[in-house]
Amino acid sequence: MASSVFNIGVSGLNAANLGLVTTGHNIANTNTPGFSRQYLKQSAPYPQLTGSGFTGLGVKVDSIQRVYDQFLTRQVQTAQSAASYLQTYLSHLEDIDNIVADPTTGVSPALQNFFAAVQNVATKPADTAARSALLASAQSLVTRFQTVDNQLNESYTNLNGELNNTVASINALGKQIAMLNKEISVQSSSGQPPNDLLDQRDQMLKELNSYVKATTVMQTDGTMNVFIGSGQNLVVGGNSFELATEPSQADPSRLAVVYRQQGNTIYLPESQLVGGALQGLLQFRSQSLDLAKSNLAQVALGFAQTFNAQHRAGQDLNGNIGGNMFDFPRSNSVTANLGGASVSVTSPLNGIPLSDYSLAYDGTNYTLRRLTDNQTATITPAQMAAGYTALGTTLQLTGAPPAAPASTTWSFPPALGDIDSNTLNTGNAQIGGYINDVTKLTTSNYELGYDGTNYFLTRKSDGTKTVFTAAEMAAGIDQDGLTLRIDSGTMNAGDRFTIKPLDGLVRGMSVTMTDPRLVAAAAPVIATPDSQNTGKLTITQPTVNPPPTDTTAGALNPALKNPVTIQFTSATTYTITDTVTGVTSAPQTYTAGADITFNGWTMKMDGVAAVGDKISIAPNVAGSADGRNALALAALQTTRTLNGGTSTYQEAYGQMVATIGIQTNEASVMSKAQDTILAQAETARDSVSGVNIDEEAANLLRYQQAYVAASKVIQIAKETFDQIANIA
Repeated sequence: MASSVFNIGVSGLNAANLGLVTTGHNIANTNTPGFSRQYLKQSAPYPQLTGSGFTGLGVKVDSIQRVYDQFLTRQVQTAQSAASYLQTYLSHLEDIDNIVADPTTGVSPALQNFFAAVQNVATKPADTAARSALLASAQSLVTRFQTVDNQLNESYTNLNGELNNTVASINALGKQIAMLNKEISVQSSSGQPPNDLLDQRDQMLKELNSYVKATTVMQTDGTMNVFIGSGQNLVVGGNSFELATEPSQADPSRLAVVYRQQGNTIYLPESQLVGGALQGLLQFRSQSLDLAKSNLAQVALGFAQTFNAQHRAGQDLNGNIGGNMFDFPRSNSVTANLGGASVSVTSPLNGIPLSDYSLAYDGTNYTLRRLTDNQTATITPAQMAAGYTALGTTLQLTGAPPAAPASTTWSFPPALGDIDSNTLNTGNAQIGGYINDVTKLTTSNYELGYDGTNYFLTRKSDGTKTVFTAAEMAAGIDQDGLTLRIDSGTMNAGDRFTIKPLDGLVRGMSVTMTDPRLVAAAAPVIATPDSQNTGKLTITQPTVNPPPTDTTAGALNPALKNPVTIQFTSATTYTITDTVTGVTSAPQTYTAGADITFNGWTMKMDGVAAVGDKISIAPNVAGSADGRNALALAALQTTRTLNGGTSTYQEAYGQMVATIGIQTNEASVMSKAQDTILAQAETARDSVSGVNIDEEAANLLRYQQAYVAASKVIQIAKETFDQIANIA
């Protein structure tokens, strides 16, 4: 009997001791992240049958269990994934929001200062100081564009580094989880749960979810398989698999996340990589950083191209037609239409002229004119057919010459920023083209593909796809202000190209002028009423019609400077005679205050005319005090030229700033809400699994008393045994 009492006492002593150890372990890990409170699972052993009935044999500790709720733990991991995604997204949004929206160092104040300088030239066109201030302001504006662009490019570089670090962290956690799986599998074979290892694994899964959303499947041996994306294995049992970053197949400047398994590299679509910092980085790049970079380039190019075009419609202090004030990457080839004949024009890539050109055919020879310095070259038909180089260009007629005298003008258009061949392409095509109309440009990149029958151009911002036939592609396709063509080779079915129209354009911007005399503030023509007029006719000086939006077209009508005479045949009719062509128009009806448009200029006549009254329109030879073109340049600030004629320069830029601001505000609100959800999920998990110091203190007293009581049982059993022995 004493022996059984001893055994019962010892079992109670052992159980109480384990209880004290477990309670102490709980208390020691109060602040350990992810630790789950542990407790004893104990039971009474199978009783012993005696003549008096079943007698107990003490207590048995079956297991040390952790207080664990799988649903609450998974809820914390899911909340962590969403919170980390929003925190990462928000922190990067705040960075570029500060860059693009800065009220003093942003683009908007620089544009405002530049147009104030233009307005000053319009007010004082002969003032050299005002002209010099304009050129200095132009340089400041270009510097501002490039500064913002550099900051955005730096954000892009930093983002690539963060992508690499994030993927490395995911891989490291995958390896650690796989190692824990191995240990858990071995330890679980004993029949007892390795609680601390299980907690460590859960904590690593929470940390993994801070980088990318992971799903798990528990296995019968205690291991846990981990999946990411659309079901890619990250951990299977004791084995881990790796992610990596590689240059995108479509765009080598852009890092893509890939999955590597058994020697194969699988490019993972960004849409599948949800949750965690990884989604925050990818979404920031595609929805915000790309938008900011492209919009900045769209505004910079749209401004520079349209300002240049209007500047080329004016006249400088030397009496020459204006050239480009701003330069940027431009195409060195263009095709001019001369009376139905096609003329190919090229120039050296390192010396693309900044001037408009005109080409006239008189039925015998061709006359090439560079408008910025009025230099000319005469070209014979034989020379034109063979290809002729003059004034910085090479011209060659394709096909038959014009059937009648004709003239045309052209300009070298903006080049496409970047064209990337997909690494999976099997054809040898080389894609070329240029930007044909900056007013139609979007901020999107494009994908040009071929399905074996037709070509398709996809606007990547919204997925809009336009299909073109082989014949259309051979002639060159126009879409959204872009002209694309196959310069050489052929595309095979499945071949694709990524078109980034605006890439690198801001980096390549510059101010071309240093001489203030070259600022084209004046208009090239001037109207003079005849001194013998007897009527009370008044006029406003002619203005050059707005330049065409076609970037390959010259800014001026070739006949703009032709001397013209307007003569009234009655008080209500007049004729217009071009003295170069010798053509006199039919009588036109005169309406006081109405505009007259001819040869690319527009003029208003008002008042009462008399028979014989004349007005002469001739080249402006003394325009130092003329600010008509400067006024037209200043008017560009409030002219809606971008986004299909719906936005001014500052409005287009402001729309991007507003979009980034809205994204930042939304992300801030959502991030705060998600942080609250995460805190609530952790509180719910801790309320079940966390260590309660008060409860553990009570357990210490309980197990201490149980230990003392079990010791007392042993003591009494000993005393009883001693007394029995003494009787004997």
